[in-house]
Amino acid sequence: MAGHYNYSGDLYMQQHAEPNITSFLSTADIPYDVASFNEGEILFKEGDQPAGLYLMKSGCVKMFVNRDHNRGRTTSPEYVTKLLSPGEVFGYKSLVFSQPNLAYAKAIRKTTVWIYKKEAIMQLLGSVHPLIKNILEQAVLDIRGYEKTSQLHYLASVQERIAYQLVVLSDRFGVKTDRGISLNLKLTRNEFAQLASTINESLSRHLTEFKNEGLIDLNGKEIIILNREGLAEKSGNF
Repeated sequence: MAGHYNYSGDLYMQQHAEPNITSFLSTADIPYDVASFNEGEILFKEGDQPAGLYLMKSGCVKMFVNRDHNRGRTTSPEYVTKLLSPGEVFGYKSLVFSQPNLAYAKAIRKTTVWIYKKEAIMQLLGSVHPLIKNILEQAVLDIRGYEKTSQLHYLASVQERIAYQLVVLSDRFGVKTDRGISLNLKLTRNEFAQLASTINESLSRHLTEFKNEGLIDLNGKEIIILNREGLAEKSGNF
């Protein structure tokens, strides 16, 4: 049902959200539906087409991705990415790129949300200056990158994290040569270890293992990727 909903938010919402997007959406002439969910009910699933932009009015929602292969320190296929409180919006990342949802949203207490119609939000996105749209898309990509890095650091082993960074860096910055894909960013071993959230000793040991397995070659700070597919397998296909 459509309409307006008055509420008194908690202290966090008043301090962090009320002055900006919540107050704007509450007064904007954008059609929305009001939906309520009981504890444990799913708002949307990974792979669903987005219904619109969600605004939390009351309750608490858990965002998570489904890792059906238990890894790292988790004993559940659910990897929690965020808990949402009143005043926060969600579901926008899929709208920006017109893509299916990449996560689940579940109410962990009785929850009420406003769902701003997808068509109206897409119309607004289509009317912004191309520069603003590009900045928004880059921001969403950055957020997704941080979320993936968080998952990787929690769920993956040191070897998988190093292999993942080698694959990502070679795809972004690698140069094809007769020997393979040259990755020559002049990074120190300490800097590379920081990217993989490990220590120098572990990095050096795993790089040596990759070299002995014929996946890479080493030439000072230069790393030559000899077998990208093999490294991708080592990364756990994150």
